[in-house]
Amino acid sequence: MLHANRVRLAYVEGRPSFGVYARIPTPATIGLLGAAGLDVVRIDMVENHFGPDTLTAMIQAAHASGITPFVRVPRLDRDLIRAALDMGALGVVVPEIESAEDLDVAVRASKLPPLGERRIGLSGVDGHGGIAAAEYAAWAAQHVMLAVQVETRGAITELDAILAAPGLDMVLGGRGTLSAQFGMPGQRDHPRVLEIESTVMRKAREAGKITSVTHFPLRDPAQAEVIRGWLARGVHSVCLGADTDFVHAYRAVLRDLARPEGRS
Repeated sequence: MLHANRVRLAYVEGRPSFGVYARIPTPATIGLLGAAGLDVVRIDMVENHFGPDTLTAMIQAAHASGITPFVRVPRLDRDLIRAALDMGALGVVVPEIESAEDLDVAVRASKLPPLGERRIGLSGVDGHGGIAAAEYAAWAAQHVMLAVQVETRGAITELDAILAAPGLDMVLGGRGTLSAQFGMPGQRDHPRVLEIESTVMRKAREAGKITSVTHFPLRDPAQAEVIRGWLARGVHSVCLGADTDFVHAYRAVLRDLARPEGRS
């Protein structure tokens, strides 16, 4: 069965899409995120150690729950990109690219010919041959997406070349890495970092790419207003933190309950 990519559909329909990173290695969490009404889950392999069986189960759970599965691979690696797509992911996120040459590696790994070198083989994503090759290729051109994080000095320097290269569908920010690369480690919301990310999003949008930023409203409810500001400026997709952020929500509740009655 060919599933629609809800990030792509939202973009075509002119509405924003919302998602979270999944860092808890279980398909049960994916089902809960789908039930919440989110459009996309980014299964996060950066600093996580999902085995192939767990990753496959999480992707399958996403499809069963009606939420679009992306996989953030831990690094630029054509084999990891191909494996995630063979397991049924509808998008890959490649972090810390440095150049248009890096992007070309990701395009060749994620896109079918003639744009790339991806092959279906025995993965079964085409229903083991039950879907005609031309039909699958036409669907994949729209619904299997390549996203990159523009978060390094190299990528900022080569931004125009990266955005002009064929095969790139989506551009994400990465303020954590940006802050470290520009000498402000840990200061995700430093004015200079925000300025750089704003420029990246503007240029990506002008280049016809789907744009996405990440904020953490469960950690800091005030960030909801920041998200509204991004939406007003035309950002297409927002990542609302991670599945592990429920810890912050419960901490806030416990702090509130610990206060003496009548005090705020």
